[in-house]
Amino acid sequence: MLVRFVQDSIRRAPRRKAMLVAAIAMGSAVAASMLGVMLSIGDKVNRELRSAGANIVVRKRASVVTGGVGGVTTSATGAANYMAEEDAVKVRSIFWGLAITGFSPSLTARDGDVPVDGVWFNHEYKDPGGNMVRTGVRDVNPAWRVQGRWAADDSSECLTGQGLAKRKGWAEGASATVFGEPCRIVGILSSGGDADDHVLMPLHTLQRLTGKAGRINLIDVAANTKPEDDFARRDPKTLSASELERWSCTNYVLSIAYEIEQAIPGTVARPVRRVADSEGKILDRVGGLMALIALAALVSAGLTVWSLTAAAMMERRGEIAIMQAIGAARWMVALLLGIEVALVGLVGGIVGAAAGVGLASFVGEAVFGDAVEVSPVLPFAVVVAAVLVSLAGASQPLKKALDLEPSVILREGV
Repeated sequence: MLVRFVQDSIRRAPRRKAMLVAAIAMGSAVAASMLGVMLSIGDKVNRELRSAGANIVVRKRASVVTGGVGGVTTSATGAANYMAEEDAVKVRSIFWGLAITGFSPSLTARDGDVPVDGVWFNHEYKDPGGNMVRTGVRDVNPAWRVQGRWAADDSSECLTGQGLAKRKGWAEGASATVFGEPCRIVGILSSGGDADDHVLMPLHTLQRLTGKAGRINLIDVAANTKPEDDFARRDPKTLSASELERWSCTNYVLSIAYEIEQAIPGTVARPVRRVADSEGKILDRVGGLMALIALAALVSAGLTVWSLTAAAMMERRGEIAIMQAIGAARWMVALLLGIEVALVGLVGGIVGAAAGVGLASFVGEAVFGDAVEVSPVLPFAVVVAAVLVSLAGASQPLKKALDLEPSVILREGV
């Protein structure tokens, strides 16, 4: 009898049922796509934000950071304030080495009123695995733009920032004298930062000109990191062994910096807060926005269910009254109608979850140029949510219909 009642009920008002399924499917699709993107957005947004430059700067413990090549320079002098260039590659030997997207050691100097930075542009080195790979300021600062071309690491070429070039009257192809030696300007750099007022040349060239062979001031590091929370900001010295392990095994910017300090003794690795903080804020806001859109889509679907169910209950008052008059308990009537609503929600949820997975992939391709990997748990969760939203939307009209007095309804002839 239960199955027969539900079958007969489902066949009634097919247009209304189709509208219910469509509304639930649409809300479920939007929710599934937004949640799918939100749950896999961290690494993708981090890659996009890497254009902000280095988010960690490494220096000798005795030196003082005031700014760089990517926004950090040192004001200290003396042999004790230099690191060995060969130590720079150790940043890739840490546990989170694969999270480091690029690094560049640098040596800073000043030739009169001209700040000069010796850097790796696209330097080849041997990583901890024995593979020959390349890195440099081009990887650390992908947003930098060069009019002309980048300087080669094995040359006497250089770049000049656009602000300095304008003041000095330098142009691409001109020759500048740095520490008494000519340097051919092969590009004009636009960085949007301090580097616009600097000359950038190959690191080994500046080391030779300043008599500081094998020495560097800084290492700029760009790493994919997880947004900081209260646990991330705790002092590792105060953590228990289990807490320290969990802290170290999470790619917080502070835990990566801590590991770099352990890998290169005598150094201090500190986050560049303007970059690290912006990453966390943007990720939190984007994630919050997508969660809000998903919630709004489900609420909208619930309101549609409420509206259509209210109209259906008004039409079926007589049927409900007859069922109660012949002895059907309130819970039985509620169960029969609830199963009908749940089945409609189930169908809409399945259609919406399938569409949402495809929509999430489309959004990932359109925004990040990379497909989103949706967890297999998400479609199941969205289907369950669709059923619950349908029941929640139908609960008030159903309760109102059950509260009506059967004798009054039947006397009215409804």
